[in-house]
Formats: sequence, C-alpha cells, structure tokens
Amino acid sequence: MEKPTYYLWKQNYNTEEELQKAKDKYIKNGFRVVIYRDGQNEKNIQEGIKALIKNHI
Repeated sequence: MEKPTYYLWKQNYNTEEELQKAKDKYIKNGFRVVIYRDGQNEKNIQEGIKALIKNHI
C-alpha cells in the first residue's frame, strides 16, 4: 500500500528549519511529503487533486 501524500508550500515557512520540522512531522505520521518551491500557495492543491481524481473515476 502506498503512503498518502501531503503537499507543503515552501513560501509558507519563514526558515528552512520550520519547513524541515513540518516535513518531518508529516513523515513521522506516515505521509510522503512533496514540497512546492514556487507557485501560488493560495490555491489549494488538495482540492485540485481531489477534482482531478473525481473527474477520472
């Protein structure tokens, strides 16, 4: 079984240390973590992924 994926936006964190702490927290909870380094963080990536999956089922 694959791990669920959690998405983080780098620009939501002030330092690399904060970003790493958040990443480690989700990894310890069983998630695979993807970090977006650029792009529009006000757009909810989870909603976009849910819509993509829903449209292909």
